[in-house]
Amino acid sequence: MDSTPETPPRADAGHALPLSGIRVLDLTHQVAGPSATMALAMMGADVVKVVPPGVTDSYDSMAFYLNNASKRSIALDLKSEDGYRTACELVARADVMVENFAPGVIERLRLDYDVVRGINESIVYAQIKGFAEGTDYAAYACFDPIAQAYSGATSITGEPDAPLPTKPGPDVGDTGTGMVALSGILAALFHRQRTGVGQRVSLSMTDQIATSLRIHFAWPIVYGRPTPRFGNDAPFVERTAPSGLFPCRPFGPDDHVHIHCGNDKHWRSLLGAIGREDLLDDEELATVPKRGVARDRVAEVVTAWTSTVTKQEAMETLGAAGVPAGALRTTMEVMHDPDLRARGIFVPVEHPVHGEVLIPGWPVVMSESAVRVTAPSAPGSDTAEVLREWLAR
Repeated sequence: MDSTPETPPRADAGHALPLSGIRVLDLTHQVAGPSATMALAMMGADVVKVVPPGVTDSYDSMAFYLNNASKRSIALDLKSEDGYRTACELVARADVMVENFAPGVIERLRLDYDVVRGINESIVYAQIKGFAEGTDYAAYACFDPIAQAYSGATSITGEPDAPLPTKPGPDVGDTGTGMVALSGILAALFHRQRTGVGQRVSLSMTDQIATSLRIHFAWPIVYGRPTPRFGNDAPFVERTAPSGLFPCRPFGPDDHVHIHCGNDKHWRSLLGAIGREDLLDDEELATVPKRGVARDRVAEVVTAWTSTVTKQEAMETLGAAGVPAGALRTTMEVMHDPDLRARGIFVPVEHPVHGEVLIPGWPVVMSESAVRVTAPSAPGSDTAEVLREWLAR
């Protein structure tokens, strides 16, 4: 079998962008909304980000760069009559509109769904909010940490004996919701292709996180109590071992490997890989439940071996033996991984302050379609071009 890593097709090599021709009016800010529209832009949609006139400081912001790649930008004062009329003209020519303003803002701007649908019946109108519409907290402000706390993600994160739980590191409320919104937008576009009918797509960060915790609801279902915190262990109803981080040379704070033996075959393969075949017939360690009880002993066996190798050596040795294992890598190590760069998972773009920087690309590889990852346009810099192309001005 060919093990050559897949490289995303290049648009300049004859591969079409899958969303080429789709026009997206982007009224998003922060992370959740921009992450959804950025994905659309990377897949070829003409995403036009609307910013208030005179806004330039965000262009130097790394957060702006990391959430607005591959988009164009126009300056438009949505609060003025001229700006509002132009926005309505753009709505009439858009396939998709996305907004994630604070509750009530889009209504004050007179661009809520009823108004937009009246202008363009076939538009896919997507909204991302913190708390779900129609609930007691729909008008409350919300950011990623708030959504993670309210939806249960924070409660199951951290060490079991720590005084407080810990907010999960990845922005599963922001980018996670953006990616789920993306799936809804694409589904709505497919529905429109079949029926000609547009629709409203709405979701909240809190609802999205709650549903993403899917397997963790086994604890209240099976035991009738909240899911506990497991630290680096697997949060399963049935405990297993080894499952967690183990120290490696040269014993720095990030020199660890995560090992998870989810079944008896993994355990036997691990013993062979680390030279502890003498434990193959140890009845105390023979099954998953028994190893869960003897966790401390298992940890001693595994640590004795991982302490003799680096995290990369541990990962490669165990991985080659069929044991699930992964080196604990920092963001710096991940960003500068030459394989990730070669495959377009990280892409170099020019930043006005930092020069060439690496930003995350699009991780999905399609055999017949390309993606594009370019630096975001400076706020408002494409105004004339977009108005000419969309509105023939």
